[in-house]
Amino acid sequence: MLRLTHNQGARWITGTFRTSPMGAMTAVAGLMPLHLQLKKLFERSVIRINTLHPHHPVLSLLERRQAKGSLLHPNALERKSKTIRNVIKSPLDSVIDNPSSEIFDPLSEHVKPGHRLVDRHPDKVKFVLMPKNRKDRDEYHNNLNLAPVREPTALHLFTAGVKHKFDPSIPISHRTHSHIALVTAFNGRAVTSKTRAAGRRVNKETIVGWSTFLALIKAHKKLQKGWPISKVVLYTTSQLIVKNLMSTNSKPLGSQLSIAVSLAFDAIATDFPEVDIEVRGFNK
Repeated sequence: MLRLTHNQGARWITGTFRTSPMGAMTAVAGLMPLHLQLKKLFERSVIRINTLHPHHPVLSLLERRQAKGSLLHPNALERKSKTIRNVIKSPLDSVIDNPSSEIFDPLSEHVKPGHRLVDRHPDKVKFVLMPKNRKDRDEYHNNLNLAPVREPTALHLFTAGVKHKFDPSIPISHRTHSHIALVTAFNGRAVTSKTRAAGRRVNKETIVGWSTFLALIKAHKKLQKGWPISKVVLYTTSQLIVKNLMSTNSKPLGSQLSIAVSLAFDAIATDFPEVDIEVRGFNK
């Protein structure tokens, strides 16, 4: 039935007859071959079932042969990666693979229900939203400037990034790197101030994600050293991106950046349960 519908659709698109060769007609109509469509549907079903809770009622209706417990072929994971494969040399390469050659793992244990940060520590990370009207927002930003003094026992992590626009006519090797910045304040004074190159092919999510990841790693190291920190406060230009990465809800599912940010939050929440975590938004 599916093949019949597929062939009828190709005839309708091309306006051909029932006697026309189906192979050529499918190519002219621009339709994906039927076996590839079925493979794509199966891969999506495997990923979707993998993200369901173990006690989800849908799982009780499925048998193992119906995608339950199935694994994707390594080639399927490779095709879910970004097509840009060139290696970009920057300091971030030593932290984790560059996003331009990133591999996505939608079947990772870290994106399964029950293993995610939002499941294990649902109320650990508090998001402080910016006011919408201008007057209240100005007062909000003034309070942010005084926060390191008013909250001396909190570790304040100010993150930001600069994404440079580029001319497509300029060779990649001659383009300007985008950058991320991190300023750490504790006990009313600045402790560290760092900038890092983030590569030449980056978007806003990448910049916010990497700056958040490095900030949380810095906070975890200071907690391990025994600093008297009662709260970790992260300042970001996009709380929505941080929330999606932390919840592993970013697309495509199972990105290394999302898993890295989630694990960085989880490390603080697990190793130092007495320390509160806040994410505050601000405008550059």
